[in-house]
Amino acid sequence: MFLIGMAMVLALMVQAQDATKILDQSASTLKSAGNVKIGFTLEVEGGSSDGYIKLQGQKFVLNMGGTITWFDGKTMWTLVKANEEVNVTTPSEEAVAKMNPYSFLSFYKKGYTASMGTGTAKAHEVVLTGNEGAPFKKVVIRVNKSTHYPTSIRMTSSKDAETYIRCNSLLKNQKYKPSTFQFNKKSYPDVEVVDLR
Repeated sequence: MFLIGMAMVLALMVQAQDATKILDQSASTLKSAGNVKIGFTLEVEGGSSDGYIKLQGQKFVLNMGGTITWFDGKTMWTLVKANEEVNVTTPSEEAVAKMNPYSFLSFYKKGYTASMGTGTAKAHEVVLTGNEGAPFKKVVIRVNKSTHYPTSIRMTSSKDAETYIRCNSLLKNQKYKPSTFQFNKKSYPDVEVVDLR
């Protein structure tokens, strides 16, 4: 029984190491791609929408049609077009992780336990199980075996709400100005700015 128990523990340790290596490699590949623009489909509570995210390190612009979020590494602006209002905040690391699904490629090292899931012939599947206090209870990331880019992310909140993101396109080595990641009032003159900092 002891030997069986030890074998199971060793198998779990190897599995966790493999899962971490896959995410490390994916994060490294994404980082070496330079500034990227990723087109995706987002599915939440039965509804779906297409959008894109522009990434430069920790900075990003997330455009989901009716909502646009800019984050310049310090300040976050969230525009809800229907309300004609933009909220300005200084977000926590957790808030940034919730807004930028690709942040899990770097944040997984704290707050989550990694293991291998059921992959396919073309993709690895890594399951991140949230420790107490983690923003999500579970995150399942599929990573293309040949390109090492993430192809989908499924996040389950502590209240069992699911968000599914499927990557449709990825453009590498994009050129972005610093202003790309900041809200520009001139582009939205009729929008009310609500500063919540």
